[in-house]
Amino acid sequence: MRRYSSDWYWYYAINYTLVIIIIFPIYWTLISSFKKPSELITSEPTFYPHDLTLQYYDQIWNFDRLKRLQDTESEDSESSGVEIESKFRLDGEGVKRPFMNSAIVSAGTIILTIIVCTLGGYSLTVLNTPLKNFFFLLVILPILIPGISLIIPLYKLLKDLGLTNTHLGLILIHTCGMLPLGIFMMRNAFNSIPSSLREVAMLEGSSELKIITSVMLPLAIPGLLTVMVFAMYVSWNDYIYAFIFINSPENTMLNISLMKIALGGSQFEMKWGSLTAGSIVSFLPIIIFYTFLQQYFVRGVTGSAVKE
Repeated sequence: MRRYSSDWYWYYAINYTLVIIIIFPIYWTLISSFKKPSELITSEPTFYPHDLTLQYYDQIWNFDRLKRLQDTESEDSESSGVEIESKFRLDGEGVKRPFMNSAIVSAGTIILTIIVCTLGGYSLTVLNTPLKNFFFLLVILPILIPGISLIIPLYKLLKDLGLTNTHLGLILIHTCGMLPLGIFMMRNAFNSIPSSLREVAMLEGSSELKIITSVMLPLAIPGLLTVMVFAMYVSWNDYIYAFIFINSPENTMLNISLMKIALGGSQFEMKWGSLTAGSIVSFLPIIIFYTFLQQYFVRGVTGSAVKE
């Protein structure tokens, strides 16, 4: 494609248009989280906040304090016989504890996924048996099964194991969901490494564990970090499993807490300000995590698609 040709202009015009379409919802959510209520809900929307405010972030982060304030106002109104309109009408929980719960589940999922997928991918790479490809096929076949169809058997299994309403149960579910894709990517990452390196390490008397940690893993870092990004994305953005398998307030996940805060305890009213602020809090860790690992993520995805 020649520079400044008609194809060149069309190429960049289409790409810039797609970028704007993708980024605009994120931009609108961001600016809405800083608008005052009078500017947020209006018939004449603005494309930037005229008066910046952090009240929505303060509400969702300090909900416990706000709820105590609301309870105090209710008691004062009852004692005085005068009904006082509370400044805050939020039901549910703040995002401090749910944020930490989601962080714990995501960290556990990432660690366990890395361990299992690394060992599984390495074993399917060095295993010299006629059934190696058959085992690999069995591993990746679950990709074709929708996760929503497994809710009932998963719930019965976790209940029998006593893992319902626990972080460990969610970690195991997310890890099992990541195994097909993670083992597939790690197997291709190890396959792209020359086998002669492993043979030299074996001649020097190195054990398989030392070969994995000292020789293979440093060369498979792009694939490993790509698996980490996918594991973070799957566990952090989960809603269905967290909604069904977790039912205690102290173990509530972030997305469930944001849903409760956004509804404000009413199915007929949506707290748009709290929802936009909660959305920013929710996907900010994903953006930061991906930003630091972006170059490795791209290399891992492209490297996992081709076997050298």
